[in-house]
Amino acid sequence: MSEEKQQEEIKGLSRREFLKDAGLIVGGATVGSMTFLSACGSTKTETVTKPGVTTTQTVSKFICPVDSQEFPTLEALKAHYASAHPDKSVANLVSLNINNTNYVMQVQPWWNLAFVLRDQLGLFGTKVGCEMGQCGSCTILADGVPTLSCLMLAIQCEGKKFTTIEGLSNGFKLSPLQQKFYDNEAFQCGYCTPGFIMASQGLLAANPKPTADDVREALSGHICVCQNFKKTVETVTGGI
Repeated sequence: MSEEKQQEEIKGLSRREFLKDAGLIVGGATVGSMTFLSACGSTKTETVTKPGVTTTQTVSKFICPVDSQEFPTLEALKAHYASAHPDKSVANLVSLNINNTNYVMQVQPWWNLAFVLRDQLGLFGTKVGCEMGQCGSCTILADGVPTLSCLMLAIQCEGKKFTTIEGLSNGFKLSPLQQKFYDNEAFQCGYCTPGFIMASQGLLAANPKPTADDVREALSGHICVCQNFKKTVETVTGGI
């Protein structure tokens, strides 16, 4: 692409469009990823009708990523997988609970969780920076605790519930913490913002009214190249 063409595209990118990838404007997955998410998701909503009563309930269904057959348990799926697809390693078949949805998928032993979230599930709100656990950009919640997803192997993540920046909002409606970050402009380029928000969410769950020192300590492992720490600390201090 020519330099002139690149400049034209940059000029045409609005601030809103730039920030939505940080999880501040749009909380859900990108449109392009929805086909894959629907194919590998294992939680289904069913409408059950009884005499005089119609209810909607969520039922777990584990779906084979190869032939799309459904099974009531992960163990049943793994037994089918080993029998029907012997050319594939059942040891690499995992069920990941992300934002209260189960995803059954085949992973490579060396894939970290950050790679799976972004490149396999299309959850681009989780950012990748140093990939050494030193910048905080890839922070998500693991059972409510801020965790660096670049340091976790996906194959070892069964049994935990993970929350990403997409899981905080309800569609287009931001969570109270996301809204406060937005209102206070506690961001500049927006790249590190999801990591800061997830770490702050974990802090507030444990300490709803943190002091400025509490916030500085909780966010001490996060790097903001834009140097917007002052507004970030002010936003989280005292809680929501």
